[in-house]
Amino acid sequence: MKQLALLLLAVLVLKGYAEEAKTTSALNNNSTQISQKRTTLARLEALDVLMKRNQFPQAFELADRLVEEFEGDPDFDFKYGMAAIETQHYDQALFAFERLVISFPEQPRYRLELARTHFYLRNLIRAEIEFHKVLKQKPPETVVKNVEKFLEQIADLQRSVQPRFMFALDMAGGYDSNINSATDENSLQLEINDVPFEVPLDDDSRETASSYWSTLINFGYLTPLSKTSSYDLRAIYAKRANSEIEIFDLDTAMAEAGISFFTGPVRWRTAGRYQFVQLNGEDFLDSSTAMLQSQWRLRSGFSYGLAVNYGLTSYADNTDGDLTQQQVTLSFASAPKKHSWVASILFGADVAEEDINEFSGKTYQGFSYQKTTLWGARGSRYWMLNVVSSEYDKEKTTRPDDIRKDLSFTFGFGWRYAFNSNFSVHNDYGLIYTDSTLPENSFKRGKAEFGLTYSF
Repeated sequence: MKQLALLLLAVLVLKGYAEEAKTTSALNNNSTQISQKRTTLARLEALDVLMKRNQFPQAFELADRLVEEFEGDPDFDFKYGMAAIETQHYDQALFAFERLVISFPEQPRYRLELARTHFYLRNLIRAEIEFHKVLKQKPPETVVKNVEKFLEQIADLQRSVQPRFMFALDMAGGYDSNINSATDENSLQLEINDVPFEVPLDDDSRETASSYWSTLINFGYLTPLSKTSSYDLRAIYAKRANSEIEIFDLDTAMAEAGISFFTGPVRWRTAGRYQFVQLNGEDFLDSSTAMLQSQWRLRSGFSYGLAVNYGLTSYADNTDGDLTQQQVTLSFASAPKKHSWVASILFGADVAEEDINEFSGKTYQGFSYQKTTLWGARGSRYWMLNVVSSEYDKEKTTRPDDIRKDLSFTFGFGWRYAFNSNFSVHNDYGLIYTDSTLPENSFKRGKAEFGLTYSF
């Protein structure tokens, strides 16, 4: 009995120690959680104090350490956004105010700060749209006056000239159902000296599908000559490599220089352009073009445009193939807003320099329409339709009784999304159908492309 009593006593003592240890551990954990909570509250209070004292660099540094834990909290997002915008961390500010506007679309202050951020990023069209939305929410008079000042600055920036440098690198991959815009017929029915005959087409002359990779480098520079005039330089290099067949690989280089100036509300630009194209690494064509462009923007934001081009194109493998090209385009664009559109009509002519090449000359006219919808604060989607009707000047010797007439339809759609001010992604789709009086010139073509763009 004595041993049993000692055993029971030992069990009770050990149980007491275990419960005491468990209680101590729970108290320690509780204490740690309370300490962490106090530390977090202290940091938020410190952020609030720094903001009230306008110590924005210190506030941004502190908020940037807390963003993973507190993003989505309206009070934190507002303070983080304000600290970011005041320290010129505009991409971070954009994310913060985007979250606030999505969660509280009727709060004019959040939308005002989002508009300001777009303005400082020089996304002037986006800024203008958001500022007008703020005005529609009927904010206090002081806010209205502030918004009107920004809108005046936007109008001045759109009409004034400031130095600008632009560089963009686009890498894309896609699939093209007809890389050479050729017929799907196996042979052609031709006639020479009233003698009909059939010409079989090889694979290179028929519809060819291929996946492809493309690279585009775009460089632009603008510098003022005066407050309302400037000169600009632009250069583009594009390369497209097909995976299935190399003979249709394209290399294109273009250089352009222009002078712009304002006369009242109208912006004018005159420029010269040179373009050089290689097909499968061999010279294909080069062209030189003189251009005159103008844009008249009304107070409502609606704008009219006029462009006149005159140029000469020469083909490397055809010494008699020179064409003089003339084109006039009239355009009409809606005011910048969430849903915007551009419509244009064009008239043109390609005139053969030599009589022997007259069958390549043509006149044409067309219409195009594109609608763009903003998708949040960083994205957009679009669709476009283009219709062109062409009539050639003379029949080919192999088609003595047939003047070539083409009717082409192009439909495209896609979307863009910018992760920040430098990096964006795009996805584009296109469908082309050309109906010609000559069967060998009728074709269908479809394209899908996905690409990434880095720019600054």
